[in-house]
Amino acid sequence: MMFSTALVVLLHVVVASEAMHAKSSTSPTLSYWHLNLPTTPIPDTLRELISPLSSEKTSELLDAIREGKKVSMAEPDPTPKLGRKGGPDSVASQVPQGIYIYGSAADDDIIADPSVSAMFFHEKDLHTGRKLTLYSTLLKRSSPDNRVFFLPRRLAEAIPFSSDKLSVALEKLDISQGSDTALAMKQTLKACEGPANSGERRYCATSLESMIDYTTSTLGTSSLNVLETNVPCKLESQKYTITGIPFQSKSGSKAVVCHSETYAYAVYYCHEAQHITTARVSLKGEDGSSGEGVAVCHTDTSGWNPQHLAFKVLNVKPGGAPVCHFVPNGEVLWLPAH
Repeated sequence: MMFSTALVVLLHVVVASEAMHAKSSTSPTLSYWHLNLPTTPIPDTLRELISPLSSEKTSELLDAIREGKKVSMAEPDPTPKLGRKGGPDSVASQVPQGIYIYGSAADDDIIADPSVSAMFFHEKDLHTGRKLTLYSTLLKRSSPDNRVFFLPRRLAEAIPFSSDKLSVALEKLDISQGSDTALAMKQTLKACEGPANSGERRYCATSLESMIDYTTSTLGTSSLNVLETNVPCKLESQKYTITGIPFQSKSGSKAVVCHSETYAYAVYYCHEAQHITTARVSLKGEDGSSGEGVAVCHTDTSGWNPQHLAFKVLNVKPGGAPVCHFVPNGEVLWLPAH
């Protein structure tokens, strides 16, 4: 059964007239944030992904899904309903998924790509005055035209999120089998269902509410800081000078890192990061731009795949010198506030 004309009009109206109000205090998702994280400001990275759907519109769409109707992700023109330009079968590029799955091996294409390999650096390079070459792959945030929103949790939970039910999800979302989006969704599900890195908990959050629940449960507190990389990026690459390190955690501090994944709506691969130190790093580019990056240094890599990209780039071995990288723009690091 095709998506009804009435609901097509409904979603068009939602995005056209309600998106401007989505970040207001009436947003159910934002209300959930303030209720569960009363002392934690919401970072721009997550705020801009809050769904434009109100509680009432979410209920109507939920009823439509339960009736077996399709929830198309694109307008007929094809302007996106829920946030991505080009319709349901287009995907935006981002940092390769396998980078943060430490049991994975790097292929030749990734090793040869400086925009990816430059993400990693030695801990000894994390000091004031050091110059690092950073690429837009790391720093550039998705444009509004390529952005996908979180679905409200009630709606996300009504859509299957598993490899064995991918065809059902594609049908509900009106996404073509074999399309770029379908293939990306398949890869994301594979990563979410794969084995966790040694000694860590991991979870794929299909809504901001579920990310909050996982993070507060994992870190054992609702008093949290959320850090994000925010560095202006107008060039494909340039050298940045570290001008200061306003914050650096103690070794062994608990943290959760959430990486954005390619999917029909916003999905984050979150995992408990153990044996790390974290730092907020002030950066200034050669073009005069300045901002702040979030760096993570892994002090115990003994359980990583010996063929992981970091070892190839830094010429170190598992269990050797710490491996550091910046958290890409659009991703977040959660830390206990104390």
